[in-house]
Amino acid sequence: MKNTKKTLALLMILVIMAGMLAGCGGQHAAPAATQAPAQTEAPAAPEAPAEPEAPSTVEVTDMKGRTVTLPADVQRVVVTFNMEEYFAVAGDTGIDKLVGWSHKYWEGRRQDAYDAFTAVYPQLAEISDVGYNGDISIESIISLQPDVVLASSTGANYNALEPAFDNLRAAGIECVFFDFHAQTVEKHCQSVKLLGTILGQEERAEEIAAFYTEQMAVVTDRLTDLPDEARPRVYMEFSMGPGQYGGTWSEQMWGALIRTCGGANIAAGMEGASVEIAPEQVISANPEVIIFTCSPREDVSDNVVLGYGADEALARERLGAYSSREGWAGLDAVKNGSMGALYHDLSRHIFDFAGAQFLAKSIQPEIFADLDPEANLAEFFDRFMPVDLDGVWTLSLK
Repeated sequence: MKNTKKTLALLMILVIMAGMLAGCGGQHAAPAATQAPAQTEAPAAPEAPAEPEAPSTVEVTDMKGRTVTLPADVQRVVVTFNMEEYFAVAGDTGIDKLVGWSHKYWEGRRQDAYDAFTAVYPQLAEISDVGYNGDISIESIISLQPDVVLASSTGANYNALEPAFDNLRAAGIECVFFDFHAQTVEKHCQSVKLLGTILGQEERAEEIAAFYTEQMAVVTDRLTDLPDEARPRVYMEFSMGPGQYGGTWSEQMWGALIRTCGGANIAAGMEGASVEIAPEQVISANPEVIIFTCSPREDVSDNVVLGYGADEALARERLGAYSSREGWAGLDAVKNGSMGALYHDLSRHIFDFAGAQFLAKSIQPEIFADLDPEANLAEFFDRFMPVDLDGVWTLSLK
């Protein structure tokens, strides 16, 4: 009995020890799992800078040296001169921005141009007339509330607007002046680029200026070293018909271009811009080249008419009639057939390179035998003008 109890006690001790060993074994910690390194977030991309707001105004300096501030996006325009240049630079947007213009710039004065442009833009006839040169109405301009008035820097156009600068500015209207009258490549190009800045057509204006510069260089580059003894005597006259002498030019307008284009002006040195010359003086000078400038006229019926819609056969007939003027049969120009005519508006415009080219070819035919002024003018119209180049713009009896 005593041995049995000892045996049971020993068995219980063994069971207890086995349990303790099992418990201790269960308490061994499992190897710690390797932790993945913490993910670091990529830095946020910097925000794109905000687009700067377009300026609401633009500052320009015009051809009178005046600095003015205009809306950057001009939408309302009054034009008192140089309508051709306005439309050339403005392109398709020009007619929609025009709220007023000087009708007499074309109508009744250069009717062929008026008819050509109103055929393309019939609304031109209905757009407000602000008067012309000395008759410009400041009240009409103010009532139209344009963003800008585009005008010529010379003569009556400027003189009509200059006294009203303060009144116009008080109404929020500035004038900008251009200069195509100086007849220099530099001022023509400056004026065109200024128009481009105002009208938001900088690239187009650059193209026009480049084309003009290239076309004028055709004339000037070939005549750089021309000696005076190689310059023929040239007489130019505004055509009023063979029965009356029209005006000629001394040192300005066509008179200035004669020398540029390789000739010697028989009226050089006379006082004034457009001057009257006595028939005896023309005959005495015996010009070797005679060129008439021509436009439609309502006050004469036998003048040479060139320009939009002009009839070549009629123009040639009337040009030939000048050969019968008293005392002209013996002139070198008449005997040699060196007589020509060109549209009067081929001067003081951004396409007047064609006038210079025609003069150069008429005065120095051997130097410019390959030159085609009307083809170059046609290219300009195709690229930049809203109207077609029709009619006859230059004519030679040869």
